[in-house]
Amino acid sequence: MAVYVTLADFKTWLRNELGTTDDAMLQLGLDAAEVAVNEHCGRNFNAASTASARLFRPESLRLVTIDDCTTVTSVVENGATVAASGYQLEPLNGRRPSGLDVPFDRIRRIYGDWYMDGADEVGRATISVTATWGWAATPPPVIEATKILAKDIISQRDTRNGVAAFGEFGSLRVRLNPYVEQLLAPFVKSTATTFDFVGVF
Repeated sequence: MAVYVTLADFKTWLRNELGTTDDAMLQLGLDAAEVAVNEHCGRNFNAASTASARLFRPESLRLVTIDDCTTVTSVVENGATVAASGYQLEPLNGRRPSGLDVPFDRIRRIYGDWYMDGADEVGRATISVTATWGWAATPPPVIEATKILAKDIISQRDTRNGVAAFGEFGSLRVRLNPYVEQLLAPFVKSTATTFDFVGVF
């Protein structure tokens, strides 16, 4: 399943630090890490391929949040095509203020308002967007976070009751992994429900 990191690349990165762990276990760790990264960020980082149509519901009269995409072919509002001059893709230029290249994930109405059918919470999806969904390429911080988290997940097989090992100063307990969280922080979607990553010190 994992597409951010291949098994071969992961094994090279590990430098045999997990000993004789078999390929099947390594692949499961990668798969689990990728799912956790996606859930934490509220998005996936698959590379964009072919265009297709998806439905969305405006959250306000001027803004509709969409899935990550690199290009938008058409926007249809309640059955009527919206001219390209009538909407604006954001973030502008597909870039963050920091200079990070990112996909478009919002469409702002320029002239008029989005058609909203019913209350915001229960309204019908009235916007159809045909786009190339995904990222131009998986961001390097996401790739590295996936590797680190996969190694942490596989290493958990050696923990018992939260204790990873015993050292000179007693037991070493699991804790949050600040490196993974820091790497992924710029990619967390505002609507995502984040959760803590587990690491070992």
